[in-house]
Amino acid sequence: MSYRELVFTVPAEIAEPLGDALLEVGALSVTVEDDAAGGYDENPLYGEPGLSPEVQAWDRSSVTALFNPEIDESDAVNFISELLASLKEAGFNLQTPQEKIVEEQDWVRLTQSQFAPIQIGERIWVVPSWHEAPTDPNAICLAVDPGLAFGTGSHPTTHLCLLWLEQNTQLANQSLLDYGCGSGILAIAAAKLGCKPVVGTDIDPQAMVAARSNAEINNTTIRFVLPNENAPELAAETKYDIVMANILANPLQVLAPALVNKMRPGGKIVLSGVLARQAEEVIATYSQWLTLSVWKESEGWVCLHGTLPAQGEKSSANVKTTDTSVPAQKKSPKLILLGLFFLLLIIFGEHLSRNSLLPTLATRVDGSSSAIATSSFSLLQKLDEQLCRALGCVNRSVSDFAAWKIISVTLSPENAREGLKNALNQSVLQVEIQNRLAIPVLFPNLEISLTDAEESEIKTIQFSPQEWLPTAWQESHPDFLRHGAPSGEIFASTLPISLPQNAAGYRVRIFYPEK
Repeated sequence: MSYRELVFTVPAEIAEPLGDALLEVGALSVTVEDDAAGGYDENPLYGEPGLSPEVQAWDRSSVTALFNPEIDESDAVNFISELLASLKEAGFNLQTPQEKIVEEQDWVRLTQSQFAPIQIGERIWVVPSWHEAPTDPNAICLAVDPGLAFGTGSHPTTHLCLLWLEQNTQLANQSLLDYGCGSGILAIAAAKLGCKPVVGTDIDPQAMVAARSNAEINNTTIRFVLPNENAPELAAETKYDIVMANILANPLQVLAPALVNKMRPGGKIVLSGVLARQAEEVIATYSQWLTLSVWKESEGWVCLHGTLPAQGEKSSANVKTTDTSVPAQKKSPKLILLGLFFLLLIIFGEHLSRNSLLPTLATRVDGSSSAIATSSFSLLQKLDEQLCRALGCVNRSVSDFAAWKIISVTLSPENAREGLKNALNQSVLQVEIQNRLAIPVLFPNLEISLTDAEESEIKTIQFSPQEWLPTAWQESHPDFLRHGAPSGEIFASTLPISLPQNAAGYRVRIFYPEK
């Protein structure tokens, strides 16, 4: 038996409705993919918590429908014309789709052939149930089948976490929380390496089903709970020796307070799912609690780890008291004068060093700074304003690379929406960046690096602030080069770019030119 596959190329806004319509007219299955997948303008959609795309499709989407001729007579000569007519009545005016014949195969065997045992480090093996386990007596085998949840050991982020567990030899009786556990593979590995107790949590109920099943198959005792179950394992007072989270950079930053709150003093945290270019930003987010560092990197992904400082203890033995016979009424004026003197020193010191002090202490406006730090800096700014009114100030905007966040970047052909071929390879770079500091920051330059299919750099294009800032904004802020970008402001820019014929990928960064 063979199947008939039809592929429609459509704009994003009709991809999902078209898929529903195809299922209604008898399609066995429908798949929506990026029509530019594998090209330079491929546009990944990341469904991170709080950042789910409004439209679950791409600017140009390939909608693939599979039909069974034995059921729907889709092998008939006039099947496509009748299908297009039926879809037109439903409001879809479509071009003739591409078609392909898919021969019957042993789909289970074909799927299983794609998943062989994976060795991680020296001892850990991830072994699907249909394969034999390795004969090495020291091997730690994780029986995990591809299924409902992420985590089979093949992705670099999972690989890095498993490697971290294997290379940390002091895991015996260490409590561990696997946050965003997916299939439960990390929790299972931790349990087999001696961690106890082990707890896993995930927002996806299907992940809980898969994780509990995998834990049972592996003969491990692990408690898997949903965040909304009010389980004691996730209560505020419950702390862990090790907190491990293999998710994505944005939720890792959003969840930073919650993850750190689950660590005991002196405990360790392991974070993965972070691209190498995102590491600095994640490290900065956690810096108010602990110091993170890159443990290892693999295929462009990094694993970060750090230790929560132990709470300091104050000893009364170190406190010295001095007996004095000076009457209180005689020493009080001296103390008051001394206090006023130091206060004046602090005030004038702040005023004289304000152009270096304020940037150093400035908090972020994106919610990554603590409430205490934000309030303290706000008070400092108010004091600075009063001093400037009384004594005068010279404001100098700062150059701070860490202040900037690239919110989104898209590179697409100028006439992609019309579906025309672009002989000149003219494209448009759309970029949004934000000044996250609570003070103005000088505008940086933008740089786009174009790469070929082997990720070798073939062309670099740089834009000065005068080139990438929207013209309307420049006209309304004539002194923008001197005053810099206002705190928290987001800048959206559209830049035309001519691409080499062999361009297959791109990277965007911000930088300040050397003076």
